[in-house]
Amino acid sequence: MFYSIIIPVYHGEKTIKSLTERILNDFQKDSLEIIFVYDCGPDQSWETIVEIQKQHPDIVKGIHLSKNFGQHNAIICGIEQSKGDYIITMDEDLQHQPKDIRNLIAHQKEGNYDVVYGVYHQLKHSGFRNLTSNIMAKLLEVSIPGLDKNYTAFRLIKSSIAKQLTTMQNSYTFLDGYISWITTNTSSTKVEHQERMGGTSSYTVKKLIEHSINIFVTFSIIPIRMLSYLSIFTLISTICYSIYIIVRKFLLDDLLSGFPSLMIVIGFGVSFILLGLGIVGEYIHRINLKTTKKPNYSIKESV
Repeated sequence: MFYSIIIPVYHGEKTIKSLTERILNDFQKDSLEIIFVYDCGPDQSWETIVEIQKQHPDIVKGIHLSKNFGQHNAIICGIEQSKGDYIITMDEDLQHQPKDIRNLIAHQKEGNYDVVYGVYHQLKHSGFRNLTSNIMAKLLEVSIPGLDKNYTAFRLIKSSIAKQLTTMQNSYTFLDGYISWITTNTSSTKVEHQERMGGTSSYTVKKLIEHSINIFVTFSIIPIRMLSYLSIFTLISTICYSIYIIVRKFLLDDLLSGFPSLMIVIGFGVSFILLGLGIVGEYIHRINLKTTKKPNYSIKESV
């Protein structure tokens, strides 16, 4: 079998040399290719990739994107350039251990799975990152039923499945959401998760929030369903309240109509309208991007 290891690189100047050597120590050189996709980070990662490629010209390929397109789009680019029977995706920072690739391969063979995820015994992110990741995982389990609840960035994918991911024209890319559209024949196996060996994460709080919004609006119908349920609940509540006011008016006639209560009703009404417009606007924005066929990535050069 031939394996394509795809590594999106944003802040990997200090780690990708060691990562390459560890991969080559664990694999026969004629059974794999390593594809680095440089996503225009802030350091000298591209120069390091070029240096590594010169040392291993038959194994390493480097792709320089024209600007920062994000981790998932960088992986899509690598998949299109790959030629392996299986695709392996992993991070640049040595938090994913190359020796654990063997675990992914062995587990895939056990059940002939389309996708195998590496699940961590213990996450080595910050406490805040771990907390938000756990919350996000629980929300996604509800909102995207077909999504493997153990999804991670450390994956082994059959090439036939991976190539289908590249046909989806959507600039808001979420690979694991795409996978849930194609197959449910997925599984997971335990792997180690190490401390970051260099650089900083490209996922700032702002980017994590944007990524979360992208996932829910693009891949889940939950937000629009929530609006629908909220509208029904509001309508029923309003009808019940109106009946209560009418009955009390006829029986007791002790209610005083007041300006504050009127403003509260108007305020809630306007809030719900704006919420609905915001959600619908998010969908329209994504439809617009899809119809204009904004590219997932653009290659500046490759080695």
